[in-house]
Amino acid sequence: MVPARAADNESEDDFTYGRRLRRARLAKQWSQLQLAHRMRAIGGQHRGAATLHSLLIMISKWENDRKHPNQYSLHLIAAALEIDVTSLGLPVDRDFVF
Repeated sequence: MVPARAADNESEDDFTYGRRLRRARLAKQWSQLQLAHRMRAIGGQHRGAATLHSLLIMISKWENDRKHPNQYSLHLIAAALEIDVTSLGLPVDRDFVF
């Protein structure tokens, strides 16, 4: 019998925010640049978004769990990826208006 690898035993509940974000982005087959462009487009319909350069830096930091997004960015990411904001695994302020 072959022992199960640790990755096979992982539950999505155990994934960090960064890993959840990366998996959601890769599920769309998007690069970080494509996500940044989509965030800019969605942001234009709301309160705006940072420059592409700044977004690329932040996406990298978010995916590597070096920073967490604020509530606006969290909702912007979810809208850009067309996923439920709670699926990213960070606390969501239920009173926040996107």
